[in-house]
Amino acid sequence: MPAIWVRTGSAAAKEVALDKRAFAELAGIAMRTAKKMGASYADMRVARYQNQSIRSREERIESVSESTDSGFGVRVLWEGTWGFASSSRVNAKQIADVTKAAVEMARANRKLRLKPVEIETLPAHDTEWIMPMKTDPFTVSLDQKTSKLLAINEAALKAGANFCSSSMSFVREEKFFASSFGSVIHQVRVRSYPGFNVTVVDKASGRFDTRRSLAAPRGSGYEYVAGYDFLGEVNTAVQEAKEKQKAKSVEPGRKDLVIHPTNLWLTIHESVGHPTELDRALGFEANFAGTSFVTTDKLGKLKYGSQLINIRRSHGA
Repeated sequence: MPAIWVRTGSAAAKEVALDKRAFAELAGIAMRTAKKMGASYADMRVARYQNQSIRSREERIESVSESTDSGFGVRVLWEGTWGFASSSRVNAKQIADVTKAAVEMARANRKLRLKPVEIETLPAHDTEWIMPMKTDPFTVSLDQKTSKLLAINEAALKAGANFCSSSMSFVREEKFFASSFGSVIHQVRVRSYPGFNVTVVDKASGRFDTRRSLAAPRGSGYEYVAGYDFLGEVNTAVQEAKEKQKAKSVEPGRKDLVIHPTNLWLTIHESVGHPTELDRALGFEANFAGTSFVTTDKLGKLKYGSQLINIRRSHGA
């Protein structure tokens, strides 16, 4: 069972595992405190981010870094006004203090409120979602990871590259959520991002060209790294960098442009990914970019694009 480790006490070094049951007890402190201070709604989130990054160049490992960050936030609705406060220390006393601070923030914001916020009463959900994966990257040894990176660099140099750097990074996001409606939700997701960059130098002219890996960050376990054909791609990358050196410069003029499909990733992410986020489509989420034009009344009616387009949301979206 995945768990978040949090400190007990204001300055204690001892840590305890925060599982779903323990979180529900801590969240209860926030809910009771908010209600006692007159809040009509409250929710609490605890988040933990575990990061690992390994970087190499040629025959050496240049850096290995690991970090873990955790904290929580409490959001309250008091007289139709939002208030929020947070802390990096997750313990009972801090939760009570932060909840009080959130209510005080709402009271201060009340003076600036133009229109009261109304939140829909939603059914409670007690659930858990852990991203499916074959191998948790944080259970794979550093020796195995560094050996793979050095093998990529070695293959690049043998193929004719003058330099090659490679890296892999991983992040594990674990989140707990509870609301005064009675919801208690636990979520775990992992992202993996491997890659390399080769450089070919023309010693006669001093010109150099590079080509990076086409591997994209993905919501996946270590099986993504293990199954990707880096040794095959790094050879292709070196040859393409050499071809780029020999290619003549583009001459000014009107041209036909061939765009690689990956160029559309960001376009689809912004025009389709964000608007179809459920909390944004329902009107619960809004920022400087606004809410969403894909509202619930358009479900099954809105034509998003050509019939030739297929769009599927992935774990990494």
